[in-house]
Amino acid sequence: LFALPRQPVSDVDYAIGLYASTLVRDGGTLQIGIGALADALSHALALRHTDNERYRQVLHALDPELAHHPAVIASGGMDPFAVGLYGCSEMLNEGFKRLVEAGVIRRKVMDDEVLMTRIANGTANLGDQARLERDGEYLHGAFYLGSPAFYEWLRTLPDDQRGAIGMRRISEINQLYGGHESLERLQRSGSRFFNTCMMATALGAAVSDGLEDGRIVSGVGGQYNFVAMAHALDDARSVLMFRSQRGEGAQAESSVRWNYGHTTIPRHLRDVYVNEYGIADLLNQTDEDCVIAMAAVTDARFQPALLEQARQAKKLRLDFNAEPEWSRNTPQRLQTVLAPFRKDGTLPDYPLGSDFTEVEQRLVKALGWLKAGTTTTTGKLRTVLRALASSTDDHEALARMGLESPRGLAEHVEARLVALGLRETRD
Repeated sequence: LFALPRQPVSDVDYAIGLYASTLVRDGGTLQIGIGALADALSHALALRHTDNERYRQVLHALDPELAHHPAVIASGGMDPFAVGLYGCSEMLNEGFKRLVEAGVIRRKVMDDEVLMTRIANGTANLGDQARLERDGEYLHGAFYLGSPAFYEWLRTLPDDQRGAIGMRRISEINQLYGGHESLERLQRSGSRFFNTCMMATALGAAVSDGLEDGRIVSGVGGQYNFVAMAHALDDARSVLMFRSQRGEGAQAESSVRWNYGHTTIPRHLRDVYVNEYGIADLLNQTDEDCVIAMAAVTDARFQPALLEQARQAKKLRLDFNAEPEWSRNTPQRLQTVLAPFRKDGTLPDYPLGSDFTEVEQRLVKALGWLKAGTTTTTGKLRTVLRALASSTDDHEALARMGLESPRGLAEHVEARLVALGLRETRD
């Protein structure tokens, strides 16, 4: 089977996953996508359930006032899962494995509308509960994709756990209108749909699959379906997660745009956005409220320009000023507040396991550092000059790159660049 390597989770990804995890309500339904943000969310939900005290400590470090956020109060929570969640997602992946093992995914449903109605209105008897526990399923998907360890987990599941996982048509998972809408509404109570976008506008549109010059960079998958379903269900929320900036250094750009020439999710379907600086709840908000909410989660470097564009477009009152606490939206602060939790293992580099050896994990970090530091001509020159003065004493890592015995000038420079990256990312 085709396998996906599990990627490291950065500070930014963890912050997004942690914020998003507070929007999940106990007893609800969970849909998640794939990638580092989904891995971070899965780890955060598992931490919320298995080590709630530590979970709250991490959240408090990110935002001491998060427990009082209106969206957290109205739509989510921070407590362990007393009832558990029902997973209903197009693709079953590594994150669901973790959540099943942690006891988060365990709320069972059945294709019996009468029984599900009694469960929902509190009139179910002991026989109903026993039947649901015996014959119900707590995880539905249309296909699965993951690592070799994920496939091995599926192969070796005990019969009772395998029987609690049901495979369905994509059309059934991704929408309500297949002839069983009433039943699916009962099953999918409290749905939270978590997907990823590249950029978001200040008025609530999302850019997920293409650029404004017409290039398509990703398939949209079921994202639109899940966003639309969140608006169709009574108590559901669509949560679009994104990183607050694109690029590094002098080429950094805000991912919160005033406007953009390509749209995947239109602004009239706006709901919740989450990035590493917090939660922006745009549902049923005025345009000005949306601008303010999105500015509050924008990197501090890009806030003044965004607010000025909003004023010029008459979407923001002229006397509005950024709140003082918005100034803490910086990569440096984020790294500082999460550092203790990275160091003690609360937030590991590979929360769902790794397919890389210890040496390869170090190389992944080093090569990532080199990529970020060489995006500009100046950055390339500065990095190469520093590398020429670096020693090449990490023989295991250099051997893995085929640079243990470099030949020629190019390989000697490459070896020193790798050595510099290894030194800069050493724990």
